[in-house]
Amino acid sequence: MAQKTKPFCWAALASCQQMGPNVLNDVDLARAKIAPNLLQLGARNWVVVADPACPLPAGTGIVSINVPASTIDTFREVLDLLEIEGAVVPRIWVNHELSVVPEERAPGITAHRKELEKLLLGRFHYEMNSRVIDMQLAQAARDFRILYIRTNTRLPYSSIAIELDSGYWNADAETEVQQRL
Repeated sequence: MAQKTKPFCWAALASCQQMGPNVLNDVDLARAKIAPNLLQLGARNWVVVADPACPLPAGTGIVSINVPASTIDTFREVLDLLEIEGAVVPRIWVNHELSVVPEERAPGITAHRKELEKLLLGRFHYEMNSRVIDMQLAQAARDFRILYIRTNTRLPYSSIAIELDSGYWNADAETEVQQRL
């Protein structure tokens, strides 16, 4: 498999960080905060694009950052960065409860769901009860690193968990290697 080229320019990121908040919009600021943390992660690590109330599991490998952007914009940036880098691919976990939260209780939730559906289209994802996702994260926190990116979205069940997997080695290839042993 040919290796992807990496058009992402670290010099541009560094210069953006030096410009300060008066020059950058919220999405640019989010990317500048996310990229250095995200690109350190490998397979079996996790990223959580979280609402401000999302609980952090206990664990030594937990990193939490705050960004001045919505969950949807931040999720889009994370997906873009992962695609550009190409070393890992996302397995996306969304809360099943999100699908039934009524607009009357959480104004903006319908638009949020529609935007999330667009981003999930054609991507490998699970829809699970939030408790199951929390258990997965608690287990992962014992052995792996988790990057929590707290956004300014205040909608229930809007957090998105992303389990990272190898971008150049899949489960079928691993099974084949193990069978040869």
